[in-house]
Amino acid sequence: MKDFIHKDYVQCLAANRLNTFDLVWAYQHEWFEEPNSRRGGWSGVCRLQLSTGEETFNVFLKRQEDHQYRTLWHPFAGEPTFACEFRMLMYLQKRGVPAQVPVFFGQRIVDGHVRAILMTEELVGFKSLQDIINDLSSEKKASVSAQHQILRGAAAAVRRLHAARILHRSLYPKHLFVRWPSESVPEVVVIDLERSRFKWLSTIRTVYDLATLNRRVAYLRQPARMFFFLQYLGVPRLNWWHKFLCRLIIMRTAKNK
Repeated sequence: MKDFIHKDYVQCLAANRLNTFDLVWAYQHEWFEEPNSRRGGWSGVCRLQLSTGEETFNVFLKRQEDHQYRTLWHPFAGEPTFACEFRMLMYLQKRGVPAQVPVFFGQRIVDGHVRAILMTEELVGFKSLQDIINDLSSEKKASVSAQHQILRGAAAAVRRLHAARILHRSLYPKHLFVRWPSESVPEVVVIDLERSRFKWLSTIRTVYDLATLNRRVAYLRQPARMFFFLQYLGVPRLNWWHKFLCRLIIMRTAKNK
């Protein structure tokens, strides 16, 4: 399989001797997050600073070995989870859905072991929704309107993801990254798409992902969570179908606690 290199990073990766699979795999750097061992293999993340001589860029380098999942197209051996994430990033990019920018991707079989590499741009100036909400909660003069702006942006991002027929499957507040300069409209990006899947039924996308998110934002008061739901639906009030969806989300939230 031919390696992918983003056209804007071809010269930069070559200058930093990170323009081939073997060079990237062999690169020694401290872990940004300790590698996790699951699925019979391992997966880890490093944060690198690349230089062109004139500019510097921060990227996240993710490497994994024998860290696969089974799919309809790969029912026995499975495929690397980073392969799924890379496909999703490219797909969302084409659909105009805000997502991380892939810089490098490649996969190999070495001595019987399946290896994969995914390098992405760092999200400069972004913080997780979880941290943003915590920051607002700690500010004595934090307004409801400020919280609503953030929740409106997050709801729009999830709605666009679902409109692209993608089910995230791990939609936690830490996977929604927000950049909110001063009082402007917040920019929200969905990250960690390695477990995401295409789902044609919109009800499944809505109920599964929003139940996961609802379970993880229990610290938000009920009016704030209802505001998010209304913004996600794009309606001023709930009709009978929306109320039915809400009940399904609540039931699934309680079931998986």
